[in-house]
Amino acid sequence: MKSKKTPQLSTAKQRELGVELRRIRMRAGYLATDMSRMLGWPASTISRLESGLRTYQAGDIAIYLARAKATPRELDDLVALDRLPDNGYQVRSHPTGFPDDLPLMKVLDSGSQSITTYDPVGIPRQLQIEPYVRELLNKSGIEDGPALDTAVCTRLANQPTSLRSAGPFTFYLQETSLFECSKRRTVLHEQILYLLITSSLPRYRISLLPAESTASELEIETGFTLYRHDQHLPVVHHRQPTASLFLENENDITFYESALKRIADQALTWQQTRDWLTRLLSQLRI
Repeated sequence: MKSKKTPQLSTAKQRELGVELRRIRMRAGYLATDMSRMLGWPASTISRLESGLRTYQAGDIAIYLARAKATPRELDDLVALDRLPDNGYQVRSHPTGFPDDLPLMKVLDSGSQSITTYDPVGIPRQLQIEPYVRELLNKSGIEDGPALDTAVCTRLANQPTSLRSAGPFTFYLQETSLFECSKRRTVLHEQILYLLITSSLPRYRISLLPAESTASELEIETGFTLYRHDQHLPVVHHRQPTASLFLENENDITFYESALKRIADQALTWQQTRDWLTRLLSQLRI
């Protein structure tokens, strides 16, 4: 009896490249069949390349980009990305406090079947309301004006509720951090109300960790997000102030899965969390 072939799983870097190739092709007005004809590659090759499911030969990316009318900057950047080692560790720099524009971030936000986030110090970016986003980005140095408006719109557009992704989406927040999420009582009230409403949506689960639960007990000092998809390797995203780290190695994934189990064990149940949020809302009534 023939053994079943293990399905090929794409890496984060392959998916990032694929999404950028598709974006540039579509901007040029080409169909995938047009690229197939121009390059002399099977249509299935184009599809798998843009989906991150095909390994490619040296030079394939540059050839594709040249045919798709990429700009010189895009050609340089994506060829450099192609040459990075695909060893389970990817680092991407970004403006202070704002990873949302990263192509890889967009790939994971919109193309994952499940997203699990732990944030020990604030509201996860996937659950932030507009006034809260503005406050955070102001603190990180983005001044009021068009740049801030664009950044706010980008963050809100990439939230799960806007993406029609399947889910499930699971979020763990520290109880104490909610009291400090904004100095403005109206913003705090709106943000807590949004959490309560979102927690009632299908496929969403928001759980609070009681005040006595600490990051040191969990051996995790910073927040992280675990992304999963059947056709892709799981990825952990760690956001630092000016850079994001993406982890895919099996040992790393196992560590964070174990951490999430410990977090889940300490967290309030879904109903306990909703009751807690409801009580807080009544205290904040304005």
